[in-house]
Amino acid sequence: MDQRLERLLDYFRRRETVAVAFSGGVDSSLVLWAAGRILADRALGVTVRSEFICSMERQRAERMGLFIAGGTGARVIRRDVAVLPQNELRANPPDRCYLCKRIVLAELRAAAREILPPSADLAEGTNDDDDPARPGRRAVAEAGCLSPLAECGLTKADVRELARRAGLPNADDPANSCLATRVPSGHELTYKRLVAIEGMERAALDAGLIDLRARLEPEAGPNGTDAVRLLVRSNQLMFAEGQRPRLAERARFLGFGNFSLGMRQ
Repeated sequence: MDQRLERLLDYFRRRETVAVAFSGGVDSSLVLWAAGRILADRALGVTVRSEFICSMERQRAERMGLFIAGGTGARVIRRDVAVLPQNELRANPPDRCYLCKRIVLAELRAAAREILPPSADLAEGTNDDDDPARPGRRAVAEAGCLSPLAECGLTKADVRELARRAGLPNADDPANSCLATRVPSGHELTYKRLVAIEGMERAALDAGLIDLRARLEPEAGPNGTDAVRLLVRSNQLMFAEGQRPRLAERARFLGFGNFSLGMRQ
């Protein structure tokens, strides 16, 4: 067996019960799969859904949860939380990710207490390439949450390769982030804005684009309306230009005063 995979499986052989913050992305999927492979129904995946999670990501998490549960015996549950009523988070401060991660991990702990023994460990999907300075890492440390991938020295490339070997269908899915990351810090996070951003990304995907982001521009459009910039990969920029009239029309329908195209890094 691959030494990297054996190292990850050994990590869970040293645990009795584990609750995993499971988003449906490749990182948390590999964590939950490995935990389930060793612990079976003593591994619990908890998907915490908020207004920041788009419908595509919700559907992916449901599919992956069923896939991993069916293949390993791990249990997977869903928790729905409302984050926008919380004034501090809705104000969209620079440490927004810390505030949000704290909510997610609190829900993870609550679910673990209801279903697993009190001694259950908490785990999440940070890998060894993730920036230690990311605000969410602070919430992980405060919650006493384990990061098996990082602790086993597994990079993003390692995670994808091991996920392929494990037969996980999301092994090569593009990385994604929540809808809140599309709104510049200091601009209020509202349900209307999040829905419009998700609608813009859906329109671009329906037009044939992939691996994209629709970001709210810091400067407002005409009459104070929001302005949106669609960022695509360099190899799709020419195709996106050909779709500009269609996308601009959709942006207007969604309430954006300005629409522009740009290139993702």
